[in-house]
Amino acid sequence: MKNLRLTGVFTVMLFLMVGVLTFTGCDSGEKVVDKATGKQDVKQFQKMKKDIGKIADQQAERYNQIPDDKKN
Repeated sequence: MKNLRLTGVFTVMLFLMVGVLTFTGCDSGEKVVDKATGKQDVKQFQKMKKDIGKIADQQAERYNQIPDDKKN
């Protein structure tokens, strides 16, 4: 019983070490961590929010350039 518990602890530690080394050893590991924690989604949301703001500003500028008689 004690031997089984020791083997289980060793196996869990081995898996944890492999997982940590895999994710920190390469750039794609950083991407995986960002994806898992949601940081990538937040970055994408902020970028889209900026893009939508730029598009809204461009549309407002175009609308203001239309002569008054064509607006109605």
